[in-house]
Amino acid sequence: MFSTKIQGYELNRFTAQTLDQFKCDICQKVAREPIECQGAECGVLYCTSCHQASQNRGCIKCPSTQFGKITGALLRLYNNQQIRCSNASCLKPMNLCDIDQHEKICLRVKCLNHELCQEMAGATEPFKSMQICSNICKLTNQLWESAGDPKKQYLVLTQYFQQLKQELPIRQQEVQQTGSSITQFRWDPSKCGQGITLSNHDLSVFLKESAYMFRTVIAKEPFMSGVHYWEIEADNRTENELKIGVCQGNQINLNSAFCDTQNGFAYYGLAQLRNGSNASGATYGKRFKKEGILGVCLNMNAGTLSFAINGEFMGVAFRTEQLKKAPLYAAVALLHCAGCTLRVGMPKPNYME
Repeated sequence: MFSTKIQGYELNRFTAQTLDQFKCDICQKVAREPIECQGAECGVLYCTSCHQASQNRGCIKCPSTQFGKITGALLRLYNNQQIRCSNASCLKPMNLCDIDQHEKICLRVKCLNHELCQEMAGATEPFKSMQICSNICKLTNQLWESAGDPKKQYLVLTQYFQQLKQELPIRQQEVQQTGSSITQFRWDPSKCGQGITLSNHDLSVFLKESAYMFRTVIAKEPFMSGVHYWEIEADNRTENELKIGVCQGNQINLNSAFCDTQNGFAYYGLAQLRNGSNASGATYGKRFKKEGILGVCLNMNAGTLSFAINGEFMGVAFRTEQLKKAPLYAAVALLHCAGCTLRVGMPKPNYME
């Protein structure tokens, strides 16, 4: 027996039924992370996890023990299969290559105060069981529950501020030991490429034009030292992947991607890296375009730049002495029709280097 967590995708979730060529020969569902038997004239597909969990690591249709990921035209056809979200309140159809990232957000539970905070419930305790996103929402609920009882509200606020006083020395010690601090900045209205518009107190950026040229926007405040963490929230209107990272100095060509030169370091939403090139770079992480949260961590002590998607750490993208040299500016490059929202003010997650 195989756990449903490692099996393929249910056939009834797809908008088309021409799926036989993509069935896993073990679970009989559309293969998840498919691998193909390399035996002569075989080509049977398996879910990577189904094959790893099976007692027989060879092919069940031929003697071959050689397998590889699908590539080329078959991979493109697989990625473009239309599958519906498994969230019953969504059921949105999308490309198969995008579904896992979409569901990481869509299947999360909304914070009880979602109408106020627009956030999802935390993934760790105590926020997960309380179905809230933060201490602020916890305090909000406690004040609401004690409405009409000033003494109880006073006690709630007293306990909250006592907790803050206890946490402050610990946080200050962390900053002294690691150089990590709460990062605050906004995009610079005077440092935007042609056509980029800013909104939401200079936290949101959007570009829509007929041309297909990257345009860059950079932060108003530079990073001079230490460890900095911020997040980029995808805009569902985006049609073209973004380039996200940092650049040295702010005297750059804003009507091109900041990472076209050796002074720019970026994660490209096609699951690639860019530094000193507008056309090629190493493969890295997962794709990111119109859904999800991209975490960015700049460690100027170690000279590293790292990224995470929806809380999943993708590893160190760049490690170089250049990333130790101030001033460095957060930057985003947009193409044709794209946007995002900057999120700042949260501490660096422990999994980030």
